[in-house]
Amino acid sequence: MAAATSAAQPGTLDASFGENGRAIAAVTGNYSSGEAIAEQPDGKVVVGGATPGYALLARFHADGSLDTGFGNNGLVLTDVDASNDFIGAVAVQANGRIIAGGVRFNAQADGRAIVMRHLPNGDLDASFGTNGIRTIDFTGTTDSFIKGLALQPDGRIVACGERYTGTAWESFVLRLNSDGATDSGFGVVQMDISTVGDDNATDITLQNDGKIVVCGTAESIAGGGMFIARLNANGAFDSTFGTGGKLVLDIGGGGTDAANSVRVQDDGKVVVCGLLDTEDGYRIGVVRMQEDGTLDNTFGTNGSVAIDLGVDDWALPTLAVQPDGNILIGTDNNTGNPARVKVIRLLSDGSFDTSFGTNGIGTSNATSGSDFEYAVRTLFLSDGGIAVAGYVDTPNNIQVAAWKFESGLNVGIGEKDDPNDIVLQPNPVGAILRLKGPGMRRGRTVMVHDATGRTIRLPSTWFDEGLAMDTSELPPGVYTVTITDLNEWRTERFIKY
Repeated sequence: MAAATSAAQPGTLDASFGENGRAIAAVTGNYSSGEAIAEQPDGKVVVGGATPGYALLARFHADGSLDTGFGNNGLVLTDVDASNDFIGAVAVQANGRIIAGGVRFNAQADGRAIVMRHLPNGDLDASFGTNGIRTIDFTGTTDSFIKGLALQPDGRIVACGERYTGTAWESFVLRLNSDGATDSGFGVVQMDISTVGDDNATDITLQNDGKIVVCGTAESIAGGGMFIARLNANGAFDSTFGTGGKLVLDIGGGGTDAANSVRVQDDGKVVVCGLLDTEDGYRIGVVRMQEDGTLDNTFGTNGSVAIDLGVDDWALPTLAVQPDGNILIGTDNNTGNPARVKVIRLLSDGSFDTSFGTNGIGTSNATSGSDFEYAVRTLFLSDGGIAVAGYVDTPNNIQVAAWKFESGLNVGIGEKDDPNDIVLQPNPVGAILRLKGPGMRRGRTVMVHDATGRTIRLPSTWFDEGLAMDTSELPPGVYTVTITDLNEWRTERFIKY
């Protein structure tokens, strides 16, 4: 069962999105940046970031046009405190409400971590925190930031970030109830990764079993490295992972390696990407670990891949994992002339996917002019596209932007005419989704993912013609189902109403 592909070359920009694959949010002023990205159940894309004095949200339709029904012509600017405000992480709940995490700065430029919730129309949700904003206060801390967010199925919010304790930066993880109050059963977990310097958490994700995985950078006497930590659902470190739930990896062998993005594959393996500081300069680094934290020797060289793109100026990369197990890395050559957004695709063994872009690398090249393009976050979309959020430096100003690349994966909606194909019935679905057809036989692995890429476990029963899945408890939204058999796979999309 071979995967069907779209007509466009994988790794090229999707010309149906924005202008030649790039969408810009025209924010008034000289500067705005995109720092986070999330997809709504209806396929709209939310980008979070900042513009001077305000936290910023922009929402795009699936075609890249700004959603004029959101805030003021697609933009929401929130003035939280006396100085600048900033969104560094964003996620969308199943009911369409938008969670944003970041920082508010007072007149003295002291930063305080915040989590906000917006209604689907962009208004702050008054039922969350105080008038839609929850400020996280830490005793004895002058600055704190939220860097990553993850949403639990029960509505609680898990966030990671960093705070300055007076002598060093320390990473933390906290959990909020659905109303924004601190979850007293979890509280705030100080990571204490480094004992001699700073440690900075940058990203967070959830496993299927509810365990929490965090990545970042930790300093040490020898220079430090990537850190990965895993917590149990109650906030205690998971002793089955690494050493006491923590790992610090020095892959590059030079200075301090930095981890910037983490995801968990369907098989439980943990993938982290960032920068490796080698003796020959910086390299993009991707590391994969087994469930217990040991390096996966089936990936790259001894569990890691160092990507040398010929220059020593690559920005911190971020990753997404496709339903077929291939790995996407979004980045840019940040001092290139001009800088361009790039997406790299690796096969599951860590080698370049030469069917993608040029020898495994897709490049934006959205304009022939002098615009500089910068990537900040990467997301695999439910329609099979690859989205990158960031910003564009034009001759006039710096603007929030999003790019969409073709993946080549078939995740279309609808029944197929080929009698040997797999049919999803009904689609959209209410209670029972049936996967039928000669290609749908026992022994295939079937996985369902929500719009964030999180795996959803559904009660399923095989019958003579295929598989029946109980979707009655799924929140409304767009989902993908991936069917695999040995090295063959297929991904389809369905709507739950």
